[in-house]
Amino acid sequence: MQSKFISVPTFLLMTCSLGWTQPARRLAIVPAHGAAGRPPAYVHADNQITDGLTAKLAGQSAFTLVDRASVDKILQEQNFQNSDRSSSDTAARIGKLLGVAQIVLVNVYDFNYSTNQVKSGSSTRTNGTITARVTAKMIDVETAVIVMEPASKFQETVLVSEVSTSRPLSFGTIQIPAKSKSSGGDPKVIEDNEIAKAIDAITGDLAAQLTASVTNLPKPKAESPVVAGIVNGSVYITGSMAGIAAGTKFQVTRQVSIGLDDPKTGKPIVQKQKVCVLTVATVGDDNASGSCEGGLPQRNDVAEPM
Repeated sequence: MQSKFISVPTFLLMTCSLGWTQPARRLAIVPAHGAAGRPPAYVHADNQITDGLTAKLAGQSAFTLVDRASVDKILQEQNFQNSDRSSSDTAARIGKLLGVAQIVLVNVYDFNYSTNQVKSGSSTRTNGTITARVTAKMIDVETAVIVMEPASKFQETVLVSEVSTSRPLSFGTIQIPAKSKSSGGDPKVIEDNEIAKAIDAITGDLAAQLTASVTNLPKPKAESPVVAGIVNGSVYITGSMAGIAAGTKFQVTRQVSIGLDDPKTGKPIVQKQKVCVLTVATVGDDNASGSCEGGLPQRNDVAEPM
């Protein structure tokens, strides 16, 4: 078969190496449990830790985070807002709907603030203790395999108030009653501050663990550009232009049916067919164009880097 060649000005066809850069890892952070059957303190912690971890990882160049509004919208549309999402298969399903490579499930399995009184002599101290334990299970969406599960815990006891009582005194007929002296802050403010401190410490720790382990994660696949069409003899491709320059070559491919259907699914059986080799001449922000040596490319053909 005689090959077709779509020409462009030859002075633009320059040879250069392809610096195909890896995209940032697209990630979604989701509470592992819905609100149904969860104590209010746990529901609050689920949301606060999810928000805090999302905010801390959003500043890392290795990640592109899905915002909470988009996550909540998918959970609501798929009726997951109140249900359990902790299984790998369920998490992978949610991840595919969000279009992410990995999904992180925040599991708050211990979160408690309590007070207790300790008496010593004439003084009574009220202490407040915060205890929190959280895991962040990362699941690869494509394989539903658990990639890592960093854990973090926080515990702290602080003085809420202290009451000291003096003994009554008697000087003959003069009676001096017992006196009490109290010190401390607003118990509610102290509780809120301790909860905020725990959430900040845990999200910072989990973010550091996830970031440090990013090199061990499955590498995200760079999405190949696709053919948009042919204008004035030039083949145009669209998509990420990172690392593409004049002279970059792509193998243009197409999925073609072989004329048979899968007996189990009934879907057509397709094979990848090589169409032509595209040599880029000009590059824009989100598109590039050039000549294709071989067959004639069609819209939606895939341009794979060579």
